Amino acid sequence: MPRPSSVTEHDLTLTMEIHQLREQLRFPLRATLRWSPGAPLDVGITFHAPGAEEVTWTLGRDLLARGVRTLVGEGDVRVRPASGPGREGQVLLRLGAEPVLALFALDRAELRSWLESTWRAVPAEAETERLDWAFFDRLLA
Repeated sequence: MPRPSSVTEHDLTLTMEIHQLREQLRFPLRATLRWSPGAPLDVGITFHAPGAEEVTWTLGRDLLARGVRTLVGEGDVRVRPASGPGREGQVLLRLGAEPVLALFALDRAELRSWLESTWRAVPAEAETERLDWAFFDRLLA
């Protein structure tokens, strides 16, 4: 099946400064978001904390996109828009559950723009065309 010329075959990454929030303190760190057209449903977020090992979480692309507009998620992952620095405010990303959790603030405009580039590359209606269905066949056999 021919692919539209607008579909990229390359991973899209975004490295941005985010802030870990603890009580009334904000700790800056870098995070890299990585999306692949070969696995279009997922976004990997790698946290680069100074003096610590990198940690990567995998989240649903749709969950992040909905979290730019409204509170979404349950359990260990929650995403929601919030006021804060910048033209469009921030997105708060909570990972983990009480009593041990991490709360991060990401620039909402930067995240939204990057997510839009992933949707242009592989629109929602084309995501399942990219999945490795043979993997599922082998798993169920």
